Amino acid sequence: MKKNRIILLFLIVFTMIFSIIPTGVPQKGVYTFHGAAGDQKILKVRTVNNASLLALFGVNWTDVIEIFGPGAANVGARAKSVVTAVNFDFTLDLTLYGLGTYDACLYTTNNWQWTTEDFAETPDATGTPTTSLYDPTNLTSIVNSLYLIYNVTVQNAAAYLAQLPTPVDQYLGAIVWEPKWEAVGNTVVHNAAQFDILPDYINVKFYVYLQACTETWTYDTTYGAWIGYKLQDNADNVIYEFSIELPSPAAIPGYELLILLGASAIGIISLTYATIKKKR
Repeated sequence: MKKNRIILLFLIVFTMIFSIIPTGVPQKGVYTFHGAAGDQKILKVRTVNNASLLALFGVNWTDVIEIFGPGAANVGARAKSVVTAVNFDFTLDLTLYGLGTYDACLYTTNNWQWTTEDFAETPDATGTPTTSLYDPTNLTSIVNSLYLIYNVTVQNAAAYLAQLPTPVDQYLGAIVWEPKWEAVGNTVVHNAAQFDILPDYINVKFYVYLQACTETWTYDTTYGAWIGYKLQDNADNVIYEFSIELPSPAAIPGYELLILLGASAIGIISLTYATIKKKR
């Protein structure tokens, strides 16, 4: 009798867990975006090695890390976003910049900045829009047009790399990346060399990598969410990292948007978050 109750409890929990997964079908072509109003996500800073970051970026290392947002240089700091609307049938119009129109998905979010305290009741930013393209080859062509001789990097295409459709590995693999950048499964890896330039398009500044290092952006394979960033020094030690914080053991990743390291020169610039999991 006790065994039957345990089996029944397992089945009930199993059913509840899978009942909260947002469903998705291909909206345009072979790729699928996910999400709905009410989805939320929290990112948490796990590692901050002050001495190693000083060696990598110099005395202004805090400014570099806070490209991700004010407060991102503090261990334990968290950032939250909540989706308020999703438009799976959005058309991105770049004709003003001499480009065309593109099938896209538009997310609108409310966002809370990095903090080591409890989140305020009121978000720091409301109604923030973020656009993601259905066709990854369009991202390559847009960057080629805007930067002429350059292919895609996270910095010059951040406005479109905040949230991806699935399958993530196929999407990332279809993008033409700049040298030293590559798609590895569900990650984007940047192998920076000593004295390479790090552009900060948000604040119109440039920083220098004083040592070789490796940066990794990780996406959730089920929902296309950008769920983490890791920075390793030239000895492969993790010197900075943040990743998703799930609210409970039963939580299932959904998706989230956080625009990193600036945006493109065409004015689509924002630091936004999309979500990784629906609350209920």
